[in-house]
Amino acid sequence: MDYAIELTEDELEILSGVELDQSALNHEQYKRQGPLVLSLLKSLAERGAIPEARLRYWSDPEYQIGRLKASHKGLFERNGRQGDEIYTHPHFLKYLRYFLFGAQLPARAIAEFEEVVGNPEWVSSGDITDITKGTRAIVRKYGLQEEGEEFYRLALDAGLNQWFAKSVRDAVKQVR
Repeated sequence: MDYAIELTEDELEILSGVELDQSALNHEQYKRQGPLVLSLLKSLAERGAIPEARLRYWSDPEYQIGRLKASHKGLFERNGRQGDEIYTHPHFLKYLRYFLFGAQLPARAIAEFEEVVGNPEWVSSGDITDITKGTRAIVRKYGLQEEGEEFYRLALDAGLNQWFAKSVRDAVKQVR
């Protein structure tokens, strides 16, 4: 399954002017693309294009894994960013990439993870051992030991609830 959201022609045009790789940006590019990012987000919001799990990942503190109990958006606010400043900040680009394309993992790893999960509607607590075991095998196979957050995002996109997604992330962190 491809987790990229479908973009309109106008959105594709806007996106063509946005550099999503923060490390590739210089200050002028960063300032120039801010209005484009805002325009793209406005269009996506107006048509409800961003999946609910991704919006919750961004704005719900329960989806933030770590010591600080604020949402990802809340962390920007704690650092003094408000309103549009949040979305035009270069550190937001990794979230925009996730909104648009889903987890950044190899296609084969994603496909194998989907096979391990099966139909997420049928997953119960008794399946967590098989899912985490299968996840660890994928991580080892593709050398993805540093990608716990991406597997967490993939699990959410694949339809697993947040508790299962956290278990998947923890399984990735266990791989040496």
